[in-house]
Amino acid sequence: MTRIFAVLALSLAASAAAQYPQRPIRLIVPAAPGGGTDITARSIVPAIADNLGQPMVIENRGGAGGVVGTEVVAKSAPDGYTLLMVYISHATNPTLVTKLPYDTEGDFTPITLISHEPTVLVTHPSNPAKSLVEFIAWVKQESRGGKLSYATDPGSAGFLAAELFLQRIGAKVQYIPYKGSGPAAADVVAGHVPYMWSVISIVTPYAKGGRLKALATADKQRAPALPDVPTAGEAGLPDFAVSGWYGLVAPARTPRNVVDAVYAATIKALKSEAVLSRLAASGSLPIGAGPDEFAAHVKREIARWNRVLTAAGVQPTN
Repeated sequence: MTRIFAVLALSLAASAAAQYPQRPIRLIVPAAPGGGTDITARSIVPAIADNLGQPMVIENRGGAGGVVGTEVVAKSAPDGYTLLMVYISHATNPTLVTKLPYDTEGDFTPITLISHEPTVLVTHPSNPAKSLVEFIAWVKQESRGGKLSYATDPGSAGFLAAELFLQRIGAKVQYIPYKGSGPAAADVVAGHVPYMWSVISIVTPYAKGGRLKALATADKQRAPALPDVPTAGEAGLPDFAVSGWYGLVAPARTPRNVVDAVYAATIKALKSEAVLSRLAASGSLPIGAGPDEFAAHVKREIARWNRVLTAAGVQPTN
């Protein structure tokens, strides 16, 4: 009798999955409102919901660099009705947090890598450097006294770009941690901290308004949001690319047809001019990678940033 009930339960679950979605979907954004992850989610989610034929309700669950919201989804039912918008901290937390309450690769089913957002080096307009080459020379000179610092949100794409940058040029600079890239940028604008690396969306308004000086973007091509700013490669630092990225995952063991349905709805959304316009406005560039490609991307990112953070001597938290 027990076996009959078990078979019946599996049959009902399969039937429900085949008709997915039948009710509203909850999307956990493991970050505070107003940041790059939240902006990306709100730029594309309405179109995904329209394509699926059901509402998608965004729920911000920020805290601990994304760990709080991510844990919620890891422990949710694998039925497609609780999804997670991940960003680059999804790949850095295995290095930065010693006791993660979930397995980054084992507890999630990748759906799609939606987009990426290049980082950009900005400094206060009073900085004497007029190019990346001059800025590198300035950093090397100023860092000799051990008093030079930069602003950052630890674990963010800007933090990773800053640490990789220092390793590439052979300099040591102390970082000043902030609870977000927005407050960090505000202090660079105010002249309290000399420079930072940041995703483009955070600092573009300051750069366009002349309140920050943008010296280089860390991407292979120039950023549409800052077309006059050279890439690091153009400016003298070849093969230097660091971007924040955003994607969708579901709890592990989510049925493949559910994953395929969300992926197809996302790809269709990424073909919408309205969605592309909203992403471009925030500096985010569409990707639309599939589940298997996204899984491989996460694996590569975990390994890459583990090497960089370990070399930087960053101590993980409990």
